[in-house]
Amino acid sequence: MTDSAPGRQARELLAKATQHPIASPQRDALVAEAAVWARLEHAAIVDKYTAATVDIESALVSLADPVRKLASEVGDLTGRIKLGQK
Repeated sequence: MTDSAPGRQARELLAKATQHPIASPQRDALVAEAAVWARLEHAAIVDKYTAATVDIESALVSLADPVRKLASEVGDLTGRIKLGQK
């Protein structure tokens, strides 16, 4: 878990859970609540990386046309150089 608020909450709940006997309802409840906080943290992390991935994909898509144009210009230039060498 990270040091985010949900991560800290999950760790605190797990620490409290260890103070109760293994088969106790209090421990089970604390562990279940910690699991909810851990899932919230995980969802936030996934959202963050999904947004970053979308940003990167958008940037790559926006570069596609300029790269094709540049490749075409380089190809034309290479063709002219070859014609000039003959």
